[in-house]
Amino acid sequence: MNTALILSGIGVCLYSITLAICITMLILICIRIRALKSNVSILLTCNTYFNSLLVSSIMLLMYSYTLRGNLDSRLSFGGQWCEIRTYLTHVCFCSLYYSFVLQAIFRLFRIIFYKYKILQSFGVFLIAIMIQWILSFLCILPNLLLNDFQYLPTEYNCWIAFENIRGLILVLITIFNNPLSIIFTIYTQIIRYTRRPTQIQQRRKNSNKRDLIILKRIVILVFIVVGIGLPTAGIVLTYMITKYVVPFAYHIQGLSISLGVLVESISLIFITPQIQDIFRWNQARVYPVETRVATVAQQNKQDKK
Repeated sequence: MNTALILSGIGVCLYSITLAICITMLILICIRIRALKSNVSILLTCNTYFNSLLVSSIMLLMYSYTLRGNLDSRLSFGGQWCEIRTYLTHVCFCSLYYSFVLQAIFRLFRIIFYKYKILQSFGVFLIAIMIQWILSFLCILPNLLLNDFQYLPTEYNCWIAFENIRGLILVLITIFNNPLSIIFTIYTQIIRYTRRPTQIQQRRKNSNKRDLIILKRIVILVFIVVGIGLPTAGIVLTYMITKYVVPFAYHIQGLSISLGVLVESISLIFITPQIQDIFRWNQARVYPVETRVATVAQQNKQDKK
């Protein structure tokens, strides 16, 4: 069987799983967490899941084109819609990373600027999410205007060609470098603040400690997601040195993105306490029933004796 066809099938499966996870978690959050309209932490988590859902949906669409093209090589999916589709993909991916920036900023406001309650309000972060999307559209716009998104007949999709070093570097700086720099700077500032010998109430210390743990997990998660994209960086570096693009380079790029988004969608469950409470609530409903059944059975045994 064609290797490209197999890789396309794997991509479709991975993005489908990620899409299902994102939809499931968004539905569970809306059903189980009643205070959604006043819970900024959950708002930001939903924002990240929504971004992951959009990335998975568009990439699933792109991989469906690739799969169809591998089944029938006579097909062609070029044109303006192809470029716009790839532009939207990069916009959503950029917005996904900036959603982690918003989560880091929220922890910064809760720990260092905790006296300014307005900075932690639902309305402020709702506006911040809108700004996040506007910035994402604007940041990727130069790539679209410079025609960096080219149709590749062998991939049946538009990508930034690995030969286009300028376009790739521009995207890497926008999507990866800038958000990571902001998150790392915020994390460093919070670490310095929490280590100062200040007179803080015990409850405030516990709250800061909890937020710091969550932020640390977010930083680790972001680095893992970026690390999964290292094969793409390796392909670019190989081309810069040897002027040779490795076979299935664009499939490797697409699959690394799929693994990153999948890992992120699963990891969010473990770094967000409110989402963990959803599953604990399910267990709490099951265990009392089991306990009552066991108690009744034990009483029946005693009565027989």
